[in-house]
Amino acid sequence: MTRIVFLCLVLVNVVAFLWHGWLAPSMQAEHRISPLPHVQPLKLISQLTPAQKQALIKSATPPPTPEATAPRASPAPGQSEALACASYGPFTSSEDAHKASALLQKAGNQVSQHTLPGKVRLGYWVYLPPFGSRHEAEQAANMLKSSGIKDLYIVNDPANRNAISLGVFSDRYGALAHQKKIRSMGYHPLLTERFRDAAQYWLDAHGSEKQLPEAKAFADLAEGDVMIERQACKAGT
Repeated sequence: MTRIVFLCLVLVNVVAFLWHGWLAPSMQAEHRISPLPHVQPLKLISQLTPAQKQALIKSATPPPTPEATAPRASPAPGQSEALACASYGPFTSSEDAHKASALLQKAGNQVSQHTLPGKVRLGYWVYLPPFGSRHEAEQAANMLKSSGIKDLYIVNDPANRNAISLGVFSDRYGALAHQKKIRSMGYHPLLTERFRDAAQYWLDAHGSEKQLPEAKAFADLAEGDVMIERQACKAGT
């Protein structure tokens, strides 16, 4: 019986030896995945050489598009810049409009002129409002004259009949000072602007954008502020 057990153990060891030595390695080789041909093993970036890193960056950068690489087309010789148009005004006299037109033409613009109805400021009027009668207005005028106010007269036009005009001033500060002086005498003078109907001159200019000056270029050629009205250029300008 002991001999049979011993032979069984020997047989088991032989089978185990054959399995682990020959059969198992061959089966593992059959299931092992062979590497693809021409494929390099994986490397970390830190393991790459400087040349390999540069090549990797170039391969990851997309090539520039034709629009990005193409140089911007410059205007052909003799080709002008985009046309711009604007109107300048209002100018209250033909003389000022003529000077402004010369300035625009000197900058290289083509200029035309048109007029619009408008009003021109005559100045600032200081006055006492209409009295109830001519007699009351004369009494007030005599009292003002005796106080040293000589530049006055009684108004006769229907809109302000029997008012007392105390002077017309070109600037507002002078008018305010005179109003304050009359007020200190116990009167209640009023101050208003006076206008007259007059044509206003406008200049229409067209040229390149850089040829159209700013409004400050006309500071000495207008009574008020010169305005610039940008507008679309008409066909044929």
